[in-house]
Amino acid sequence: MKFVTNDYGCGTSSSILDYDDGKHAIIVSPDNWHHVLDVKEDICMVGHDFLLYMWDNDEKVKLWQNFQYKIYVWCFERINSIVPEWKIKSYFSINQIKKFAYKILACDENDCDEFGYDWFPQWASPRFFENKNIPITQGKKILFSGQAGKPEYFLRNKLLEEMKNDDFFKDLLVIKNNTRSLTEDEYMKNLLSYKYILNPIGVLEAFNVRSFEVLYSNRILLQQVTREYKRHNSLIKGFNNCITFTDLNELKNKLKNTRLENKSFYIENNLQKRLNTLKNEKFNISFSCNKKVV
Repeated sequence: MKFVTNDYGCGTSSSILDYDDGKHAIIVSPDNWHHVLDVKEDICMVGHDFLLYMWDNDEKVKLWQNFQYKIYVWCFERINSIVPEWKIKSYFSINQIKKFAYKILACDENDCDEFGYDWFPQWASPRFFENKNIPITQGKKILFSGQAGKPEYFLRNKLLEEMKNDDFFKDLLVIKNNTRSLTEDEYMKNLLSYKYILNPIGVLEAFNVRSFEVLYSNRILLQQVTREYKRHNSLIKGFNNCITFTDLNELKNKLKNTRLENKSFYIENNLQKRLNTLKNEKFNISFSCNKKVV
C-alpha cells in the first residue's frame, strides 16, 4: 500500500514521511498528482478535503473509478465540521469520494457514530519515540504548543484564557508556536523539553497528532475532551501518562493524582499497529524509523 499525502512540513499528513524515509508515501499537490494513477497497488488517501483537488469534478472521479486497485480514504479532519464553510467543502468531498472509494475511514468519534465509518485514529511521527530521551528541562511547567486565537478554536481559546487567569495555572502555563513559526525539529525539541503538555479541544472530537506526539515520547498528556471517547479510551487504558478532562476544575483534581508512566505507548500504537486493527483488512507492509533529531 502507498499513502497519498500533501507535505505540509508538519502534522498528520507529513508524519508518514518519517516512516522508512517516506518510501511508502506519494507526495501530491494541486499541480502534481496524476502520477498516483500509475501506482500498481492499493492506496490510502491521507485526508478527504485536503485532497479534494484530485476528485473535485466528474472527469477526475472517473479516473479513480477506473483505478484497478483498492482506494482507502482516511478522514483525519472532522467530516461534520464546526465551521460552516469547511462543512460545505467536506460534505462535497465525501459525496465525491463515495463514487469511487473502496473504504472510508474516520478518526473523529462523532463522525464514526454519525456516518458509520470504520475508526482509524491518528498517529504521529516515530521520531517522537526515537527521541524520547531528550532531557526534560521544564518538569513543572505546562506547555501548549499549537494554533490558537482563531474563531474555529473557540473551545481552545476559552480554556487557555481561563488558565491564564487562574491562580493555580497562570504561572505554570507556557504557550508556544501559535502561528506555526517553529521548524519541525525546533517544535519537537521544545515539546520534549517539557514533562506536561496541554492539548485543548480544537476542531476534532478525537485525539489529534499532538496527542500521539506526547504519548509516543512518554510525556504526560493533558487532553481536553467534550465527552467520553470510548474508542480512544481503549487505546490509553493502562497508560497513566494520559489525563483526560473536560474543564479546569477536573484538570486540577487529576493533576494531583498522576505519575509519569514508563510503559511505551508507541510500540502498540504506531502506524503499523494502526493498520493491523482495521476490520477484515490485511496489508503486506511494514515500517521502521530512520530519522532522528539533528
